[in-house]
Amino acid sequence: MADSAELYYLPISHYCVSAERMLAFKGIPTKRVYAAYHDRQELLRRTGQDYVPTLIWKGKAVTWREIPEFLDRIRPDPPLLPTGQEGLARTLENWGHQVLEERVWRAVVTQALQVLRSDEERWVFEEMQTRARGPWKVLQARRPEFVKELQEYFGYLDEMVRGREWLLDRPSLADFGVYGGLSPWLTVGEKVPSRFRALRAWAARIEGL
Repeated sequence: MADSAELYYLPISHYCVSAERMLAFKGIPTKRVYAAYHDRQELLRRTGQDYVPTLIWKGKAVTWREIPEFLDRIRPDPPLLPTGQEGLARTLENWGHQVLEERVWRAVVTQALQVLRSDEERWVFEEMQTRARGPWKVLQARRPEFVKELQEYFGYLDEMVRGREWLLDRPSLADFGVYGGLSPWLTVGEKVPSRFRALRAWAARIEGL
């Protein structure tokens, strides 16, 4: 039987989606374990920490920062970090998680409640996001503004993948990091606007892995 993994996972998390797509790219069968926003007791018992994504591989816990390098070590081919393009792949991944995702998150934060599984989880999520970002009603009222601002970043992404299948010469960590940053928009049920055809095709390739 092929080696398999467990992935503690929250669908709205950009890092979780990125890790899940990396595992699919590597062809590693994976059981996703839902890690509720407000309750990480099982994860704490198993690993001593509560961050997601956390990969469990043969009893070993691999935290989110370690996952790309770990996967390239246990399954070198195909690589997430192509030879000679490692720095570029890491830089683009970082941009996806640290820059793109923030623009996406502002546009979807008030829509994310529908993805969560219980009233308790939704209440905690709204409370924590309100503390970090301001009154919920203000966030809801400003959503059209945030969505409009996000269109600029859709445009950047569309230009990045126009005329090519992947961000680099082949699928890499860059694609999975940037797709992760985009993913909350898709997770809440939104679609990439049809005018960004190259971006839509690139996202579909990653989804199809």
